[in-house]
Amino acid sequence: MIIIWQGAGGLVIIFGIIAAVLANVFASSFSYEDAYFAHHSWLQALTLATAGVLSWFTGRFLNSRPGRELVDKQTGQAVIEKPNHHLMFIKMEYWGLIYFAFALAVITLGLIRN
Repeated sequence: MIIIWQGAGGLVIIFGIIAAVLANVFASSFSYEDAYFAHHSWLQALTLATAGVLSWFTGRFLNSRPGRELVDKQTGQAVIEKPNHHLMFIKMEYWGLIYFAFALAVITLGLIRN
């Protein structure tokens, strides 16, 4: 699979990885159980929600910055270059909503399973 991003859109993946690693490390150290993260869906959902919050606010901040005005050399017209931070052609802030949808799915499946 080819992963395509523009600007800081690759941070969406980094936020997910960092949130999962930190949650796994903290859960294992506080519970003295090696597979605590794997057996508790609430912690997995919290991890996804954390990555979602980070993606949402970072994307909103980066994509709302004002654009630069450039002059096209061929036509002489002014062109505004706006920031565009996306992953797989989905804006970075919308990945926050996708993370939240996955968090709800994990909680729902965890409740059904138990």
